[in-house]
Formats: sequence, C-alpha cells, structure tokens
Amino acid sequence: MKDDFVKLTPLFIATAFALAHLPAAHATVRDTLNTVPAVAFQQPSPVTSFLPVFNNDSINDFQAQIQLYQPVLWIGNNLKIDWSRSIAKSVEVSKNRTVYTVTLKHWQWSDGKPVTAADAAYDFKLIQADGQSYQNYGIGGMPTDIASFKVLGPYRFAITLKQPANTHWFELNGLSQITPVPEHAWGQHTAAWFRNHETDLNLVKVVDGPYKVAAFNASRYLRFVANPDYSGAPRPSIKHFNFNFYTNNSAAFSALKTGSLGIGQIPFNLYNARHLVSNLKDFSTDGKKGAYGYGIWYVVLNFHNPKVGFINDLKVRQALQYGIDQQAIINVVYHGLASPSFSPVPPVPDTYLSPRLKRLDSHPQQMYDPAKARALLDAAGWKPGPGGIREKNGHRLAFQLVVMSGESAAVEQAQLLKQFWQAIGVDAHIHRMTFNQEIDTLVGPKSKWETAIIPWYYAPDYYPSGDGLLNTGGGSNNGGYSSRKMDALIQASTTAAGLKGLYAYEDYASTHMPWLWLPTPAYLVKYDPALQGMSAYFSPVCELSPQALRYASQAH
Repeated sequence: MKDDFVKLTPLFIATAFALAHLPAAHATVRDTLNTVPAVAFQQPSPVTSFLPVFNNDSINDFQAQIQLYQPVLWIGNNLKIDWSRSIAKSVEVSKNRTVYTVTLKHWQWSDGKPVTAADAAYDFKLIQADGQSYQNYGIGGMPTDIASFKVLGPYRFAITLKQPANTHWFELNGLSQITPVPEHAWGQHTAAWFRNHETDLNLVKVVDGPYKVAAFNASRYLRFVANPDYSGAPRPSIKHFNFNFYTNNSAAFSALKTGSLGIGQIPFNLYNARHLVSNLKDFSTDGKKGAYGYGIWYVVLNFHNPKVGFINDLKVRQALQYGIDQQAIINVVYHGLASPSFSPVPPVPDTYLSPRLKRLDSHPQQMYDPAKARALLDAAGWKPGPGGIREKNGHRLAFQLVVMSGESAAVEQAQLLKQFWQAIGVDAHIHRMTFNQEIDTLVGPKSKWETAIIPWYYAPDYYPSGDGLLNTGGGSNNGGYSSRKMDALIQASTTAAGLKGLYAYEDYASTHMPWLWLPTPAYLVKYDPALQGMSAYFSPVCELSPQALRYASQAH
C-alpha cells in the first residue's frame, strides 16, 4: 500500500470536485460529522446490513449496527466490561460456573416501550434459528453450549450452560453477543425474511442506540440522526453522524484533505503525502505510532479444496511461514506502523499474549528462514522444477491468493509474499476482489477459493480463545481447518479458569499454523482539531461511540 506519490491525480481532482458538489448534509458543520466505517481497521467500504444477527460479520456492518442496537455488555478499550455503557446492570454467576443471571437497567426503545429480557431472549431465538449460517456460530458457545435461556422477569434473564465455563470467556465472548432487538416491532419473521431485509429502513425504525438511520444509499452513504430517546450517556452532541462510502483509499484521502471528512486515515500508499493534512490532529492508541484495532491479519487456507491439498502437510505450511519476512513487510508496506504477529492472538495490546509469543514477537527474524523453508519442502518431497517452482507427483506447488483490491497495502503485501515464496520454489497467483466480494467468496461454496489474505478483529469474541474460528465446524472457520488437538486446546481455554489454557492454545496454533501469520498494522488516523472525545469514540475492538464526540464550542 505504498506508491509514494503526492501529485494530485485526475482521480484525486475529480473526487474532490464531486465531493464539493454533494448535498449539504456532507458539509462539516457544528452538529454534523462525516467519516467512513472501519477507520484504523481496513479500507473504507459500504455497509451491507444493519441487523445484529443477520450480517456478514464485517466491521462496517458491526459499526453501523451498534449505533442502532446496543449489546447487553459493552466491552471497553481495556478488554473489560464497561458497566457504564452496558444495558446490563449486573451478571451473577453460579458457583459451578454454569448459570449466568443478567439484570438489565431500565432502557427504552425509540418508540417509548421498555427494552426487556424478552427482547434479549428474542435475539437468542434468532441466533438459534439462523443456525450455522450465523457468522459467529460457536463463538462464546453461541448457541451450541446453551442448555437454556429463561426470562425471569421484565429485566432479568438466566442462561444455563451445558458445562462449567471460564467466566471471563463466556462473558466476553458469549454474553457479549446478546443484543436485545424489538420483538414487538420485528414480529415473528423467519431467518430467510431477515436475510432479504438487512438494509430495510422500515425494519430499523425502532432502535435503542444513540442514533437512528436518516438515509441510506448502498453505494454512497449511510446517514444517522441522533436518537432523542437514547437511554445511555452521554447523549449525542453531534446530531448528524454520517458514514461516506468510497471505492478506494485514495478517494477517501481526497475527502479527508478537502475537509469533507472529519475523521479518516492516511492510506499507506499515500503515507508520504501525510503533510497534505498536517492541519489535522493525529490519533494513536499506543501513544507512539498509529491506531491499532484488536485483531490480526493472516492468510487463510482452504482445507476444503483438493486443488491445494498440499496444505494438509504441516511441513509445507511451516515452509510457507518461514519464507515470510515480516520485518520487510513492516518496513516496506507499513512504514514501520505495524507489529510482528505469529499467532491468532493480537500482539497489541498484548493482554492475552503468552510469554513465549511475547518473546517471539520481539525477535521476528527468528521466524524468517528461507534455507529452513527449502529444507522442509525437500523433506516433504517437493523438488525444484521448471522455472524453479517445485513439483511433486506431476503437480506444481502453486495456488491462488485472493486479496482485497481496494486495500493497497494488502495488494503490496501480496506482491511481497509472491516474491518471498517464489524464492523457495512456490508460485502464488494474486487474484483481486473487493472486500465484500472476498467475504462472500470465503463464506460461499467451499471449493471455489484456495488462499486469501484477510483480517480478523475480535468483536464480539473479545477473549481470543479460538472458538468459532479454529475449532472444527466453527462458524468463521472458513477454511475448514480441523485438528482434534486444536479442538481440545480450544475447549480447555473456554472451560478452565485462568489463562493457562489460552496460552497452550495460542502456542500450539503458532507452530501448527492453521493459518499463515502476517504483521498487524496500525493506521495513522487524522481528525478535525475541533473534535473532542476521540479516546472515548474510538475502540480497538471495533465499537465506535460518536455520542462521545463534541466540537470544542460544545465542550463543557
């Protein structure tokens, strides 16, 4: 994502001209803020669903959804429950760690009716009805580990698990998924009906979040207006909060430069043009560099696809990993704004990183060893063939690598991976798709793709235990990876108290390589100097809180 140009291209100029002639709602005024979804996480792209259960689990959709529907538990920037932001007043846990009784605050829907335990139960029923189509299926034990969900009163419900659980895991990964939805307004529609109405504005007229949908254009914008009946605090000072959609990062940067966006990020391919927005303030979540999201980037492997059956050989996967120079990627692609990562647990913050992985992340060159990679491929029976590409039993060691077309850094990273792997005798063919196309491909027919570069941000699975991701049959286990030992380690990490089980799981994953690990980037986020409250607005676990923002003239 680094083309190192600062000249205004025709696209740049045309985009700026178009933005200048958008409707007045796009002009930055004291009660209006324009931004893009996924700032500090990935490229901006359109929102495709407003519904808590029925979406493709993308950051864009999640960030839109939480403006409308608030979760029972709000997870704060420190990866702990923020009770001041939660609808839940308390969670009582039985001594055997199987029964979780939740008491709700008095909260209301925008039509004046109360948010009740029955609304939480309705959300759970929708999750059950959606079954394995639910993208978070299996994460936090939802709904697989739930023995019963009982409404105990207007503001109390109890969830009973089939077996004792690590309390921290179930609260952060299971209960965190319960988002009350208005049963009285939504009616008894089927899962199929909801899937065909994910952006139906009539469906989202009744909300309990800080904002309501004011207007939506699937290719241009999603506009919110403050919900005057919001029960939480603070009440929105910014009345109009808008997500603008762009086809690529350069167009979004143009909007940031012209002032059409109040919050945005510097795309890595325009990092050397950051002086063009030097009038804007920097926002950082690590105090030194850019803003991190609590997640990882990796190459997902399709174990369903017989065309790449060689990935079942651990030696091949290890060779591919030893062929990746993460430090070079950090330096060349990310301008130093990234951290090495060698497991499914995020490196920043390192709250849940095992001692072993903390040491490894501090010395990433230990995992870059082309000579060892070649030796592993030799041992696996892959010998150099024409053009230096290895062959075995008449098959070339080659595969297709899907990458997001609008994410310049991802494309440049893919090009470096191609070079790294070619040096050890592996041929990777880069295939570009938009972000939404890539997501649809990964959750579509299992044999249609081979490998892909994707990010995973831990929301709503804030405790990075791997359930739903790397266990057999997990709802987001898109590549179909399956290992009895991995299943057992994940199970132990979710049931036993403490962090010992989590450490064992991530240490095993780092060596068994169900995915190929890539650096975790930080993004240089810029914002209007008049805005206050950025630390409360931005969360590394994808939750945005525009109600916490105010312009300086509004500050108290």
